[in-house]
Amino acid sequence: MKTIEYFMAESLKRMLETKTLDHITVTDIAKDCGITRQAFYYHFSDIYSLLEWIYLQEADMLKSHRNISTWQEGYHLIMDWTEDNKNLVINTYRSINRDYIETFTYQALYPMLCDVVEELAKGKDVSKESREFIARYYSLSLIAITLDWVKNGMKESKQHLENNVEIVMKDSIIHALDRYQLNQQNPL
Repeated sequence: MKTIEYFMAESLKRMLETKTLDHITVTDIAKDCGITRQAFYYHFSDIYSLLEWIYLQEADMLKSHRNISTWQEGYHLIMDWTEDNKNLVINTYRSINRDYIETFTYQALYPMLCDVVEELAKGKDVSKESREFIARYYSLSLIAITLDWVKNGMKESKQHLENNVEIVMKDSIIHALDRYQLNQQNPL
């Protein structure tokens, strides 16, 4: 069953097809949904909280892609969603609150990569702090390359970008874990 939040989110997405985020008002969204401004404010404090809600809802789609054999599918889903919601993403990125994209991507990628690192670290003597750093490092790297793609208007083929990410990341987490293990056994 679709909720009022869903309808407000769809309204915002539609408006972003023709307007930038800073030219959309709560009144515009309320009118489009056939609700009052008070009804909007009952659910969200402002347009940015609605935007955050949209991104956080989408982050849930990745919960089943948190292991070594499916993380690429999870990243592919992020890229598909980003491309399918191009105007939303680009207009969010260009707004003063592009932190929402970074937060969304980080909240989606970091737990996924933590699980991947944990899976690959089994049997290795690598500290929790080091494992968390590896997951954070790769999460932030993927966010940076994805946001660069967004900043440039998503002109590069999504498939090309995904292939490059896969080539660079293939076995690199394992190598990082091996280097941390070696460093822990033979500290500098």
